[in-house]
Amino acid sequence: MRRYVLLGHKVPLTPDFSLNDIPGTAGRLDVLCRGIGAAFFLSHGIRQDVETTLLLQGEVQITIEGDRVKRMNPDERSTAALIRHALAALPDDDGVAQSTPGIRIARRSLDETLDRLYQAEATPVLLHEAGVPIDGFSFPENPAFILSDHLDFTDDEMRAFEKMPHVSLGSAALHASQCITILNYLLDRQAEDVNSDLVLCHTVWGEPQALLIKGLLEDFDIPVNLLSHVPPSVYPMALDGLSEIRIMVRPRDLDRAQQVVRDYFEEPIDD
Repeated sequence: MRRYVLLGHKVPLTPDFSLNDIPGTAGRLDVLCRGIGAAFFLSHGIRQDVETTLLLQGEVQITIEGDRVKRMNPDERSTAALIRHALAALPDDDGVAQSTPGIRIARRSLDETLDRLYQAEATPVLLHEAGVPIDGFSFPENPAFILSDHLDFTDDEMRAFEKMPHVSLGSAALHASQCITILNYLLDRQAEDVNSDLVLCHTVWGEPQALLIKGLLEDFDIPVNLLSHVPPSVYPMALDGLSEIRIMVRPRDLDRAQQVVRDYFEEPIDD
């Protein structure tokens, strides 16, 4: 499960805003609607493994569950209409109301929102320009990325986020929706790498050449596994093909890896 938490600092806590002027009457709810769209929508469907939470003015929490939400369309206006409908169902007490399938609303603070993430065994991660570069960050199993709307995080919010990882997508300030699109791409690629079997890139006979090619490919940031019929360095020469070594790479690296082998060594043997 991947989660996104979007902080809306100016979004009204009542449904009294116009769907014909969302930026002007709804405290830039349009920014959050674009973030919701980036979190959930695929070309022909909705991501089932995503949950997005809006925290409005640090007081109202709206949660959207990808595997349960209904009647959500890619345009900002229809998304804003669902949020307005949720605000109309806001309980007066500490209870939770379901305004439409897959959308729940409750009165919750930032600390309570974070506590809920920890209870769900999610790992909160703050998206901030001053964080560590995303290239060197190891994604947790159940990440919950926290982003702001068109305004910076407040000092109180930053104190609440102090102990969690801070990750940056670069020095340029991006819209929340753009950040979510990038994060979804990176998480999709990671899932593909985890779930895909390695494929054969090249076959060599002899450990020295295999290690040479492995080192070269890793210089090009291509991870490599070597598969052999016998443990390395047992036989100094080929014995009935037993010293055949297969160079295995990720499916998405195959074409580039074979081109590197072709440019520096020989035509790849993959059969």
